[in-house]
Amino acid sequence: MIRRAETDADLAAYCDVWNAITPREPTRVDDVQRRLERQPERLYLVALEEEDVVGLGFCGPSQSPERTAVVVRVLPEHRRRGIGSELLDRVVAHAAQLERPQISGMVFEDDPDSIAWVTNRGFEESQRQVELSREVGPREAEPSAPDGIELVELDESRHEAAYEVWAECFPDMPVSPPISVPTHEEWLEEEVSGPVTFLALDAGRVVGAAALLERVDGLAEHGLTAVRRSHRGRGIATALKQALIHWSAEHGFRELTTWTQDGNAAMQAVNLKLGYRPRPAVINVWRSL
Repeated sequence: MIRRAETDADLAAYCDVWNAITPREPTRVDDVQRRLERQPERLYLVALEEEDVVGLGFCGPSQSPERTAVVVRVLPEHRRRGIGSELLDRVVAHAAQLERPQISGMVFEDDPDSIAWVTNRGFEESQRQVELSREVGPREAEPSAPDGIELVELDESRHEAAYEVWAECFPDMPVSPPISVPTHEEWLEEEVSGPVTFLALDAGRVVGAAALLERVDGLAEHGLTAVRRSHRGRGIATALKQALIHWSAEHGFRELTTWTQDGNAAMQAVNLKLGYRPRPAVINVWRSL
């Protein structure tokens, strides 16, 4: 049986399945509820065998105005029974109501069964995102900012200036189709809601920003590292990431993870220089409705 996840119990079960399959990118009931309040057109589904929730489905607007995001997850021991196909039918039907021409999802490159599953259902690869991770030592070097640049933590007085930097940098991300710049509210909820955000200042003006998002069990994820076009190539991105590494060591984090897209060679080089190492890539897939 498949039903819409609307009760607290169903949403908790949805999160349990998500976290079991994607432990490095956990979600919580309050995260789901907050996103539903902002975008009520989102669809969350749970699939049951007898009384146990064994799978989930999701459909909602993606950051690209051309695509609707869809997710299907089934616990490994319950696969090959048609649950995933039924979930996909339900989320595709919901996506058709959102009137975007394409749907998109993702699979991991080290999961050949899931790659075969989406390929057999008409999805094609659009691009890959590279995840890199780095262990945090008990003592990490303090950041070394370029001449004339000051690193400070974000406070409410600089929210507007920091948002302007993110808004300038989002369109420069090498993704296809392009993604929309988040609203100020979305930025507050999704980009800087973690434990710390550092800013780079040039004569008091915000010219760079980087946030850390807490995940689970001492793991944290870098958000977008944003530097104004006028200030790129000066080592500001490196200094911002160094600041986050040093802060993480001081606050008990054991591992940091970061994502870059194929085509973003400059940021990949920064990450490798700082000791990050690649993990299995995420394959973004899409198909027409």
